[in-house]
Amino acid sequence: MAGLYDLEAAQLLEVKTWPLGRELASQLHPCLGELMGRYTWAKLGAIAIGCGPGSFTGTRLGVVTARILAQQLEVPLLGLSSLGTMAWHYRNALLEEDGIVSRRAQQGHQYLGIYRYQGGCLHALWGDRLVTDSEAEALLATWPHPSKHLSPPHSSDYGRALLTWAAQQWHDTLRAGETFPHWSSVVPLYGK
Repeated sequence: MAGLYDLEAAQLLEVKTWPLGRELASQLHPCLGELMGRYTWAKLGAIAIGCGPGSFTGTRLGVVTARILAQQLEVPLLGLSSLGTMAWHYRNALLEEDGIVSRRAQQGHQYLGIYRYQGGCLHALWGDRLVTDSEAEALLATWPHPSKHLSPPHSSDYGRALLTWAAQQWHDTLRAGETFPHWSSVVPLYGK
């Protein structure tokens, strides 16, 4: 999945998804070329990437590609949690309940995050971590706030969520007069 968002016009331009699976390494660059089509690389003002947790190889490849592009184009790189992006997709449903987001991992483990949307911002209440299924069950059984499990959105909806969440963070950073972290600070998140 990749997409383009016009930060100045606050408008989503395009989101594309490709079911690459194990072909990601050989097909990523042609897919990016297809996405850019009529746009020039020099027009990019920032890059956003889902840092994981997720597939080890896919996450690492995506983050490394985004880091190289950000370095070479000299643009900010925003690294976003993949679980947080899923919660952002459901943000309007999280006004009175916390959102529980999880992804299966290997050997009886899962990646788990709990989020709340408040005051126009998404807050990680319990950050993305790799836990055993029994640890997740115990945590959720004693979670002190109303909550609901969120299902993963469709890949194109995930792409829209990633881009709109990144745009919000971009504008919040600019309004606060803060600077963006250096591209080298964006690393894959494997949920440990």
